[in-house]
Amino acid sequence: MKLAGLVLLSAGWCSYLGGVLVMELVWRPVQAHIPPSQTGALCATMGRRYRWMALAALGVTAIGQLIAFGPPGFALAAGWGVLVALIVSMGLFVHPQSHARWAASAAPAQQARARQRRLGAIKVMGALLRIEVAVALLLAASLAPQLAHSPHL
Repeated sequence: MKLAGLVLLSAGWCSYLGGVLVMELVWRPVQAHIPPSQTGALCATMGRRYRWMALAALGVTAIGQLIAFGPPGFALAAGWGVLVALIVSMGLFVHPQSHARWAASAAPAQQARARQRRLGAIKVMGALLRIEVAVALLLAASLAPQLAHSPHL
């Protein structure tokens, strides 16, 4: 049973970290080189998919942790809580603003304000993704000793 938990824990962290790193190291640079209209459409699609994939991967990781090692310590549970809070805040609050559209009939001042809100949301999203990468890597590093000392490996 512990081996199944280790497999779930490893698979969950690998898929989660892979998604985080792809979003930060691949998608963010690509986003800077494509037209804004395409960026908005792609961000809307990728953001919705990423949110659910990341939450599912964290859920699998938590289940694997429970099966393999029992309830996590406070630091690990707090780290998971931070990651879930980051994903939820990005998905529910910041992400919708980053691809919001404005009416073509809007006055130039309204379009400029909407454009500034959108750019601000994209900057906040970038900062939150960097924080997410740092927290995820710290949690993965904290799990490494548990995995290294597991008798099932």
